[in-house]
Amino acid sequence: DALTGEDIYVSPQIEAVYGYTPEEWMGDPGMWEQSIHPDDRAWVVAADHEDTGDRWSVDHRSITRDGRVIWIHNDAELLRDGEGNPLYWQGVIYDITERKQAEERLREAEERYRTLVEQLPVAIYTDATDDLSTALYISPQYERLTGYTPEQRLMDPGLWVRMLHPDDRERVLVESKRTNGSGDPFDVEYRVVRADGTITWLHDHAMVVAGPDGKRLWHGVLQDITAEKAAEEQLREAEERYRQLVEEIPAITYLDEFDPNDPDLWPTVYISPQVETILGYTPEEWRANPSIWNEMIHPDDRERVAEAERLHYVDGEPLDVEHRVTAKDGTVWWLRDQASIVRDEDGRPRFSHGFLIDVGERKAAEQAMHDAERRYRSLIETLPSVTYIDTLGEESIPVYVSPQVATIFGYGPDEWRSIDRLWRSRLHPDDLERTLDAVRAHAATLEPLDAEYRFRHRDGTWMWVRDQAVVIRDEEGTPLFSQGVMHDVTREKTAEDRLREAEERYRGIVEHIPAAIYLDRADASMQSVYVSPQILEIAGVTPEHWLEDPELWLRLIDPSERDAVGASYTLAATSGMPWSAEYRLHTPDGRTIWVHDETTFLHADDGAPLYLQGVIFDITERKLAEQALRESEQREREAAERLRALDEMKNTFLAAVSHELRSPLTSILGLSLTLERTPEMPDADRGDLLRRLAQNASKLDRLLKDLLDIDRLNRGIVEPQYRVTDVGALARRTVESLDILTGREVVAEADAVVIPVDPAKVERIVENLLMNAARHTASDRRIWMKVAARDAGVAITVEDDGPGVPAEIRGAIFEPFRQGPTASPHAPGTGIGLSLVAKFAELHGGRAWVDEREGGGAAFHVFLPGQRDGAPAADASSPGRGEDEGDAQLSHADVG
Repeated sequence: DALTGEDIYVSPQIEAVYGYTPEEWMGDPGMWEQSIHPDDRAWVVAADHEDTGDRWSVDHRSITRDGRVIWIHNDAELLRDGEGNPLYWQGVIYDITERKQAEERLREAEERYRTLVEQLPVAIYTDATDDLSTALYISPQYERLTGYTPEQRLMDPGLWVRMLHPDDRERVLVESKRTNGSGDPFDVEYRVVRADGTITWLHDHAMVVAGPDGKRLWHGVLQDITAEKAAEEQLREAEERYRQLVEEIPAITYLDEFDPNDPDLWPTVYISPQVETILGYTPEEWRANPSIWNEMIHPDDRERVAEAERLHYVDGEPLDVEHRVTAKDGTVWWLRDQASIVRDEDGRPRFSHGFLIDVGERKAAEQAMHDAERRYRSLIETLPSVTYIDTLGEESIPVYVSPQVATIFGYGPDEWRSIDRLWRSRLHPDDLERTLDAVRAHAATLEPLDAEYRFRHRDGTWMWVRDQAVVIRDEEGTPLFSQGVMHDVTREKTAEDRLREAEERYRGIVEHIPAAIYLDRADASMQSVYVSPQILEIAGVTPEHWLEDPELWLRLIDPSERDAVGASYTLAATSGMPWSAEYRLHTPDGRTIWVHDETTFLHADDGAPLYLQGVIFDITERKLAEQALRESEQREREAAERLRALDEMKNTFLAAVSHELRSPLTSILGLSLTLERTPEMPDADRGDLLRRLAQNASKLDRLLKDLLDIDRLNRGIVEPQYRVTDVGALARRTVESLDILTGREVVAEADAVVIPVDPAKVERIVENLLMNAARHTASDRRIWMKVAARDAGVAITVEDDGPGVPAEIRGAIFEPFRQGPTASPHAPGTGIGLSLVAKFAELHGGRAWVDEREGGGAAFHVFLPGQRDGAPAADASSPGRGEDEGDAQLSHADVG
């Protein structure tokens, strides 16, 4: 019933579906709702109540009478009367349990399939067989491969075409169109441009299958083969590099392949292009003629090469043989043929891999070496010396001796080698042990041998021999033998004896003059062969030490002169010119001396230079006298300069003092005359004139006190008279009493600082600092005066915002009669005010200085310590007699 909801009719099949008879179903109005599965009941009932249409259809679960769970499809339609009023709901109930179970199994199967597909390292797709390959399904891996989500691909049919790399697009689309028409499998490798712009290689393999509606579909797999392509590219590049390497080295590379059907054949399957450069045959000609190699081998080498190749190809031994071949143009080449057998995993021969290297240059070099050896033997056997080769060891055994041994020593080469200890037995007894020790040391240390000794000629005469030898080694550095040469130096030794006698005579002369005589080699080596004993007295070095160390002379020279002296000596020695220099030597015993050193060349009869003969004089006393004379002249110049400066200062001071004296005296004289000539002058005017007389008299008094103080301070006869004083109050009174500050803006910040000082001297310090500030700044400039406690003492500061004090005169400005720039050039002052400030500060154990004021201008500072020996202890409760006990701050002093 459409209005009450009561069941008017239900067919008998209700029992087959639910297990309830029609009577039972209609007899219980709540039966339908109660039969609905608890998990579905709420939403099904709500859907029933909320439905307002003429059709109601729903699938839900129900529970049968026997407790089974079934799936029900309930489909009902509202029937109306002729006026449209609702009459009945007519419905049909279907048991769709089997269908739902089948759908569940299908869903589970799809889920398993989807899980399988979406876990594969590839993207699975289904496309339509149209020109755009419209996507119908894409697995999630698509995003990892391309950077685009499956949804983006499904929503954008043209995306795949746009993704194709421009260089691959035409090729891929042509193949896609062909396989769409033919139904052949689509199997292509191509590049795509990912969403982030990077390039990925894909292998796209798809098959045409029939869909549920009979339409053809593409089922395919996309696989990322970027790594494989990179590996292929690397392999290709490696092969290309290897091929370039093989084909650019100066050798022929070949590969002969083992033929199991004909083990003796070994045909060439590869030979590098260098074969044409070296032998004139192209690789194609070489491979086309299996017998070409045997035909090219030189007839004189053919049998030897055949045996080496048999051992290689038959027995598997490495091939290494040098032989000649005849090139295509008929030229003969020396080649070195090296090859080895390449085997498979089972040890069976696969290839013979070898190289043919041109060794013609080496063969030519070996021939040249043989020719050079022959020429060398011919050369050494015509020298006027004996060349020999001996073994190394305690007993040097002759291996070779040149024929000159017969001419020089009177013994033939065979005798020299065969007679036991011939060389040793002919050595002079006085030279025997010394010479043998030198030979043993040569064999033990492998250092060169250089010895001179006397040797008895076959005719019994004694001759002098110079024996020089070096150790010959192989390529690995292993000592092999001693190779040397013996010279007859008898004539040189005789000449040396005569020279020695002459030297003895010469020595007697030179060793008694007051200078050191020396002989140097004439080769700029600075190697002295003689120096007289006077070198010890002059330079503090023994002659032996001087001769042993050629660099000693340079090291003794003062470092500032060493390079110049050494360079001038070397230049003179190499150019054959005389040399002369004066320089300082620092002797080992700590003395510094001046020497005069000069050399000249000694020549042989033929004009060749033999030695540099030099003489060194000690000229220290002369240099000291010259230095003393220069210093005396310098002192005289400095004294004269100081006298001129003092004279200028005196003139400046006298001019300033005369000006400072003249101004107040002139005023006093004028005022006095005025008072004298006008006895009837009004009292006010007379008082003004008298006040001005007093001011000028005070100026004179102050100037005279400054002059007397500076004189007493310079003579050291001033002692401070300490009294416990409030320095701040003293400074404030000084500001108020100075007429020069009249009309000037002065800011005074004076704390009460009670310490023992000389009040008169401190007052003069403050007075001179303030007068200095007033004199050297314009009248519209501000002046600050500050007094504050600091470090158990007092700091007095006077600042101004004037031009300041230049940095270069800040130290000198406190010297007597020194003046800085002034704002009153017509009244420059005497230049002693600041010097008194500094000296009064030093008298208290303090100091005075000036620096730049922050914000511009000058800042003069004075610091006085709080306690000095002989000064009374400060007592803040007992200021000095006559001192101001107040602590008021004077912010502005506008005196007058």
